Amino acid sequence: MPTAIIADDEDLQRHDLRRMLNLMWPELTIVAECEDGDAALEAIVHQPVDIAFLDIRMPELTGLDVARASEGRCRVVFTTAYDNHAIEAFKLGAIDYLLKPITEERLQETITRIKTQFENGSAGQDVLKLMQELDKRLRPATEERIRWISASSLALHPRRQRHRRSPYPHLTQRITKNHRP
Repeated sequence: MPTAIIADDEDLQRHDLRRMLNLMWPELTIVAECEDGDAALEAIVHQPVDIAFLDIRMPELTGLDVARASEGRCRVVFTTAYDNHAIEAFKLGAIDYLLKPITEERLQETITRIKTQFENGSAGQDVLKLMQELDKRLRPATEERIRWISASSLALHPRRQRHRRSPYPHLTQRITKNHRP
């Protein structure tokens, strides 16, 4: 029987996810509900958990911090209202990334994906290793160099004519051709 925790700082979201999971996956046992990242990490470390449903923005540790610190002990599904953390979430080995408000159809897709992983015997640690290997392969082999721009080639002069509004109306910027650093 699979086990899970739900970590979300919003009571309503946490209870709604629990309700949907109970209806859609009655075999799943929710062993803990956590209001912050510290409690979620403690639950993952002290209890054998198969799945962690983690909100990304929580007090103390974020969901991303919890996933990173759990080191692949369980499968991770992020539940969040923000889509700008998806790439980092998948780099950490997340099974899925659910945007709030979570719909039953979207949650069913996630449940199906998790059940397929259970049937195939793939573990959370294997997923984490696979994602880390993929991340290494996708990164460029050479480091990108930083180009510096010298500020010594800029000169500030008092404005004589006002053509545009500027936050600094008494100064204008002119690049001098003859000045070399």
